[in-house]
Amino acid sequence: MGPKKARRRHLRAVTLSPVAASRIPGRSFDLDRVVSEARAAEIIGYSKDTLRREFRAGRAPARVRLSSRRIGYRLSDIYAFLDAQTEKPIG
Repeated sequence: MGPKKARRRHLRAVTLSPVAASRIPGRSFDLDRVVSEARAAEIIGYSKDTLRREFRAGRAPARVRLSSRRIGYRLSDIYAFLDAQTEKPIG
């Protein structure tokens, strides 16, 4: 299997919702896992710049400072943010 196929499979596993991932036999889904800023932006559907701008405005998930130059986001915070942004039908 080439690197592109392996990467695609990895991205699918990361972008599955916690509910969907918990139903896959043999798969564990660690919501406390910290992902990079680039991966968090990809999961949310933002660019890194937009994610940074939204964080400064208070409209993005909480972030984790991994070092003086590296930022990460917990998957649980990302999915909570996405759930809060999901529009539900009225009535």
